[in-house]
Amino acid sequence: MIAITPLALEKLTAFLAESKTTPQVRVFLPQAGCGGSVQLSLTVDGPSENDFSVQRGSLTLSIDKQLQQLTGSVNIDFQDDGQDSGFVVEPEKILPPVDSDCCGCTDCC
Repeated sequence: MIAITPLALEKLTAFLAESKTTPQVRVFLPQAGCGGSVQLSLTVDGPSENDFSVQRGSLTLSIDKQLQQLTGSVNIDFQDDGQDSGFVVEPEKILPPVDSDCCGCTDCC
């Protein structure tokens, strides 16, 4: 399941309309950051046959079925903390850290 708060839906819909971008958003897992940290993110991308998708207003939200098995339900919110404003994508389940060799990092390894 993918849930989105009313504020996040409003902000995301407005952002995509202003950008003249298709109202299709994917929850995905980018490559691990320094130290193997894992955090879900959003990107503009339409659903595929391997996805679970939901329609919220004019917005289509998708997540790969295998990723959703790892995450459980996903909640998309928008936090407005001044300079640190943005979308927050929280999985139901804690994602395990990913091995990382930290190449290029200066504060780890």
